[in-house]
This record gives sequence, structure tokens and C-alpha cells, in this order.
Amino acid sequence: MVVYSKLYKKMSRSSSVIRYGLLLLLTMQNTATVLCLRASMINASTSRNKYVVSTLVLTMEVIKLLLILTILMTVQLKFSIRKTVQLLYNEIVCRPLDTIPLALPSLLYVVQDNLIIYSLSCLDAATYQVTYQARILTTALFARGLLKQELPVKKWLSLFLLMLGVILTQLNFNEESGDFSFRSQREGSVYVFGLIAISCATLTSGFAGVYNEKLIKNGKQSSLLIRSLQLSLFSVFFACLGVLVKDGGTVTKQGYFHGYSPFVWLIATMQASGGIIVAGTIKYADNILKTFATSNSIVLSCILSYIILDDFNLTPTFIVGTLFILLATFLYTTAIDKRSRKLELTVLSES
Repeated sequence: MVVYSKLYKKMSRSSSVIRYGLLLLLTMQNTATVLCLRASMINASTSRNKYVVSTLVLTMEVIKLLLILTILMTVQLKFSIRKTVQLLYNEIVCRPLDTIPLALPSLLYVVQDNLIIYSLSCLDAATYQVTYQARILTTALFARGLLKQELPVKKWLSLFLLMLGVILTQLNFNEESGDFSFRSQREGSVYVFGLIAISCATLTSGFAGVYNEKLIKNGKQSSLLIRSLQLSLFSVFFACLGVLVKDGGTVTKQGYFHGYSPFVWLIATMQASGGIIVAGTIKYADNILKTFATSNSIVLSCILSYIILDDFNLTPTFIVGTLFILLATFLYTTAIDKRSRKLELTVLSES
């Protein structure tokens, strides 16, 4: 009994290290990716050596594909190239009815990445972080419409708090007149375009996630890695198409890697690894821990955007709105029942 007790304590300590290590890793990834993207947008606005956004999206998707293949070969196939080719043939070529429908969410994820990068060229990191949490609302509404999911009172309350929080973050209080006004009236058209872009990103994120969930429920479920691989292959195709159609002439003239620096490569790698870290967090910890990581990331982004980037004015309404959004995120996440946990893992890690 003493031996088993010591073994159990050792395993518990190891589990705690993994849980909180993933919490720290996900918080750092979320915060650093947003801040670095915003910093690169600020630098690009004053530099001639600017990278092409569509090539960055393609680079991120290629890195993500390579990461998934590496994990797949390491975990399941023991570095066997023959087994990898056979698995790809069996899961993708031999199952077209399961693979082809994934083209739509893959396209939406590529559009979403482009919208996110554009929005960060218009908005400060803190505003982007809190506004992007509106994807919880769009996901819930699409789930209600496409999957006929019933939302409990706790979720409706969280969605109300979420919308109230987003509205508050967009308000400014004028001490002289005693009136409230929207930040867009002061920031101008660029700020408005950034808000439109991030709003569209929340719609693509919500629809793609729910559509993906519908496919999982209606079809034969592949493993998380296989499904991520299928999505990633389509994403690489659509991102490549985006480069050719949107910036083909520019890339031909300047070169694909024009404007790439170690900093840009770091951004691409961090963004590509995000979904994999989320999947690991939920698998080895839980969705609540992921929520804490998101909350920590929002708070850190607000603080660091104010201190380091100096492109953000912290106001009382923004602080109160952010607190509402953090509370809404926690309430919504804790309302997810245990039966949907595995499905939530699959959808969240791919969005």
C-alpha cells in the first residue's frame, strides 16, 4: 500500500506539472502571437521591407501541416514513411465523402487568418483580444441554428454579459460633457474597418466550428490528428490560391520571402502551433484550464499593449467591459456538459 501511495503521489505531481505547464504555455502563446503580430503591423506601416500578408498565412499553414505530420509520425507511425503514405491514402484518397466536406471549414479558417492579421493592422492588441471573444456568441448562435442545440440559462446569461462587455469596451466617457461616445467616432475609419474585419472573423470562426461539429456528428469520426491533417491540407491549398490570386504579381516581383525576418518566422511558428497547444491543453488538462489561459492572455495583452506598444489607452469602461467578458467566458465554458467534452476538444483545436 505504501508503494502504491507513493506512486499515486508521484503521478499526481507529474499531472499537475503538465497541467500548469500547458496553462503557462497557452497563455504565453496567445499573448505573444497577438502582440508580435500587432508589433509587426506597426513596423510594416513605416517600413518599405514589408512582408505580404497572404504569404504569411500560407507559411503558417505549411508549418502547421509539418507539425501535424511530425506528431503523427512520432506518436502513431514510429517515423515510418511507408506507413505515413499508406495512412494518408487510406484516410484521404479512399474516403472522399469524409474528406471533401472539410474544404469549406478549411477555406473559412484561411479567410479568418487573413481577417485577423488585417484587423491587427487597424486595432490595438487589447481591443482585438476582447472583441474576438465575441466568437463565443457567434458559435452559440450557429449551434442553435444548425445543430438545434438548446442553450441553458447559464449560457444565455454568459452571452448577455459577453455582448454587454464588448459594447462597454467600445465606449468612451467624456468627463467634460458627461456623455458616452463610441471609440470609433474618435479613432476614425481605420478603426471601424478593423472592427468590421474582426467581426467577420468571429462569424467565420463560429460557422466553421459548428459546421465542423456537424460533420463529426453525421459522419464516421477520424482521430483528431487525421482530421487536423485533412483540414490542414485543404488550408494549404486555399492559402496558396490566395497568394496566386491576390498577390501573385507582387510575389513574382519581390519574391515570396520578401520582408521575412526571424521575427516574422517566429510569428508564423507561434500562430501555427496554437491549435496543437489548445488540443493538448484540453486533452491533458480540461476546458476550464483553457479558459483561464484565455483570460490570462486577455489581461496580459491589455497590460503589455499599454506598456510596451503604447498604442492603447486604458479607460474605466474598457476595464469593466473586459471583466464582463472574462466572466462571460468562464460561465459559458463551465456550462459545457461532460458528454460534449471530446467533441469540444476536436472543434476548438481546429478553429
